[in-house]
Amino acid sequence: MRRRIAATAVLAVGLALATAGCTFLAPQATLIKYNPSDGISANVGDLQLRNVFVVAPKGTDANLVGVFINTSKKAEQVELQYTTHVSGKAVVTETLVDMTAGEVISFGNPHVKQLVFRKADVPAGALLKIFVQYGTVSGKNIQLPVLTGTQTYYKGLAPSPLPKVTPTPTATAIPTPTPTATN
Repeated sequence: MRRRIAATAVLAVGLALATAGCTFLAPQATLIKYNPSDGISANVGDLQLRNVFVVAPKGTDANLVGVFINTSKKAEQVELQYTTHVSGKAVVTETLVDMTAGEVISFGNPHVKQLVFRKADVPAGALLKIFVQYGTVSGKNIQLPVLTGTQTYYKGLAPSPLPKVTPTPTATAIPTPTPTATN
């Protein structure tokens, strides 16, 4: 009788180990970090970038979409650099973003000021390389996915066009005769 109970116990333990063996040896997929959306995430010192990408329907100007978080205890001026090509010549263009301590800025949402990379000349499906840096912290090159914005949930995120400058007429000064002295 005791042999039968012992055999059943050994069989039960062996069965439990055999069926649970995969979880002991394989890594858990839920522990793998990834970006669950179209954008990327990165950290540059105390600056966190979350779900950042650009929308460039025509492949020229690109609107930045995503969140910047300043986790430092002081205000920072974040510098973003990207390369444009003007008349066949590469030009580095800088954009500055002022952030107070602990500030969270969400770019690209409707009714929020846009951060547009003018003349980025990057087609949809490519990656826009930008350099992010602030203060004395070493900067970081980040490759942002470029989307067309044709998906319904990205409607309204295309870069806004530059305002058209309309010249205002200026008044022309009419010379007035100067009186001459008479003797």
